[in-house]
Amino acid sequence: MNKFEFYKYQGNGNDFIIIDSRNNDSYKRLISNNNFKVKKICDRNFGIGADGIIFILNADSDNDSRMIIFNSDGSEAEMCGNGIRCMVEYLHNYKNSQVNKSEYRVETKAGLKVAKYNSGKITVKMGKPIFENHLIPTTMNKNINELLSEEFNFETFNAQGYAVGMGNPHLIFFVEDLAYISHKELGPIFENNKFFPEKTNVHFCQIINSKKIIVKVWERGAGSTLACGTGACAIHVAARKLSRCEAKTSIILPGGELLINWNNTNDEVMMTGIANKVFKGSFTLT
Repeated sequence: MNKFEFYKYQGNGNDFIIIDSRNNDSYKRLISNNNFKVKKICDRNFGIGADGIIFILNADSDNDSRMIIFNSDGSEAEMCGNGIRCMVEYLHNYKNSQVNKSEYRVETKAGLKVAKYNSGKITVKMGKPIFENHLIPTTMNKNINELLSEEFNFETFNAQGYAVGMGNPHLIFFVEDLAYISHKELGPIFENNKFFPEKTNVHFCQIINSKKIIVKVWERGAGSTLACGTGACAIHVAARKLSRCEAKTSIILPGGELLINWNNTNDEVMMTGIANKVFKGSFTLT
């Protein structure tokens, strides 16, 4: 019997199981164990329950740590905005962490991410948005205001969709009234759309004013979730390119608010939000 310690954290209701694999072999032991199933561990009825699992590993270079993240369906993700805030909150609370440390450098499959910790709020440099179709990736090739765009239809739904990459792919729709959108029906349809060879996250958005956008989220590999950090960044970028929001926008997700700052330049997108510890526990594998 092997016992593994974990921590449960959430950011805007997007919750993650965190397993600290620094200076130990827990990651290798779990990945090589045939009884370790991400989907089973993340199941909310028969497992711990989470939107994903984050492994913290030693950094390859002179950084604080490396992040490996799996979606609740078992697929590996490149990055996760809410997940990285949860990880930074964990690192900040870790018993052996440096006192009053305010900057964390985290290696991810979407590149190095730098986070600032200030009075419980975490601001992450999320990288520059991606507009090239082969890098998102998508086969969309029509262009509106420098955004890749296509018209999407399914039954009574008809809307212009915009593709933005934030280290992972995002499909964004702006609609008149979010109340009439059944994102749990439409989300899986568009997640698996032919334009996205690696599938995509899907976001249905209503612009309230130039400083506020409300959103329903369907995440690739996780389904309907309360929040998506990279998605909030992609939404702001698309709205900014279409001149429909200001440089700083409040993205209101079902699980809470994220503040996004990007001024239609070549700069990195900045995301600010909070994350909290839920509980600590352990599980065993034979």
